[in-house]
Amino acid sequence: MWPVHGIMSLFLRSAGHAALTLLLCGFVAPHTLAGQRAASDTLTTHSVRRATASGLYADTARAFRFHGYATLTFSENGEALGSEVGRTPQTLLPGTSPRSGVNPSGFKQDAAIFMGGEPVSGIRTVVEVHFEGNALDPILAEAKLTWDLVGRDGGDAALRLTAGRFWWPFGQHDREWFSTLNSFTALSPAAGEVVPAHYNEVGAMLEGEVLAGRDFGFNYLVAVGNGTPSFELADNVGGTAFDENENRTVTSRVGFAFRNSGEIDLGFSVAHGTLREGLSTTYADTDARRYGAKFTAYGPDLSVSSRHFGLTAFYYVSRESLVGAPLPHLDRDGLTVEPRAIFYPDIGRLTDLTLHGRFSFSDELNLDGRTFRRLQYALGASTRVAERLSMKVSYILQREEQDATEVPNSIFVLALTAEF
Repeated sequence: MWPVHGIMSLFLRSAGHAALTLLLCGFVAPHTLAGQRAASDTLTTHSVRRATASGLYADTARAFRFHGYATLTFSENGEALGSEVGRTPQTLLPGTSPRSGVNPSGFKQDAAIFMGGEPVSGIRTVVEVHFEGNALDPILAEAKLTWDLVGRDGGDAALRLTAGRFWWPFGQHDREWFSTLNSFTALSPAAGEVVPAHYNEVGAMLEGEVLAGRDFGFNYLVAVGNGTPSFELADNVGGTAFDENENRTVTSRVGFAFRNSGEIDLGFSVAHGTLREGLSTTYADTDARRYGAKFTAYGPDLSVSSRHFGLTAFYYVSRESLVGAPLPHLDRDGLTVEPRAIFYPDIGRLTDLTLHGRFSFSDELNLDGRTFRRLQYALGASTRVAERLSMKVSYILQREEQDATEVPNSIFVLALTAEF
């Protein structure tokens, strides 16, 4: 149990950063996954639904759906990328060579397949598989069924039950794991270090929407599942198919959707659960995974979209409470802000050009009492050269501060993506 003054200090700290995020978003309209919104003058529950990355590939107009994408990336990497202490997991970029111990520049592919259907009216299934790096190790990201309980035929309210394996519904950062949606290919520190990385929950979720006015509605969800074993990507990809303890992780999010001349989505997420129980001698004394732990995370996310400008922002705070460790808890927090400007030159095949920017940071307390801060600044551009063929180029400058050692880990990326 957290002491009251600890909860208040974390809340005030997060409120200050959240206020900065909201202030920035007041000047520039953020990008959302606007392709999922209903193109209609009449507000519907679907048009105020929570946007998800995998939802872009859910074709509700067909009884059977088969979609996907393939991306080829070439990156020029700082030699220490992937070997930093407390590093951000960069699954879409080449990793550290086991022979040389440094990160070689080169090519890497990413692909995903989305299969689904509606075998019974109102009941849909989706299977999502990702192929990153080793083709022999595909990642099952989703395998779920969704049952429309309320609002299938319209109305002012909708409610669905989702069961199976699905992306953790905390915040709006899951898009960064998709090479089609991550504007810079590299993950931001706030998405990869502050909350459990690449977390695909196994459990059940109730999710719904309510229309509250001509151009306003809200969405909500509550999910209960097996939980995740740690904040580490490798543990989470392989460790959520079964339950490591009898405790459940509960996640909730509420979002407010405004639909007028543009689209504004403001959400707030909270999650709490048990990561591990007991002591594991597999890990060293300095590794948090050695100790039993619970975690709590919360934070706002905001996105607004318009025809020519966009910005996405989220701020997360988490606490990992440990049992029998050198420190009673590990605190983390981080912010990501991504503005963009969209142009429509209509020059031959060049029909759109988007300029992207990103600022992100994460602060992470370690068991030895040191705090690592990672900063990321990025600039990029993307264009769609055909209906389902896109290109992007970006440069990501990374810096370490506080107790983290500065290392060469900046990135230059060229990427080509085809979707079907």
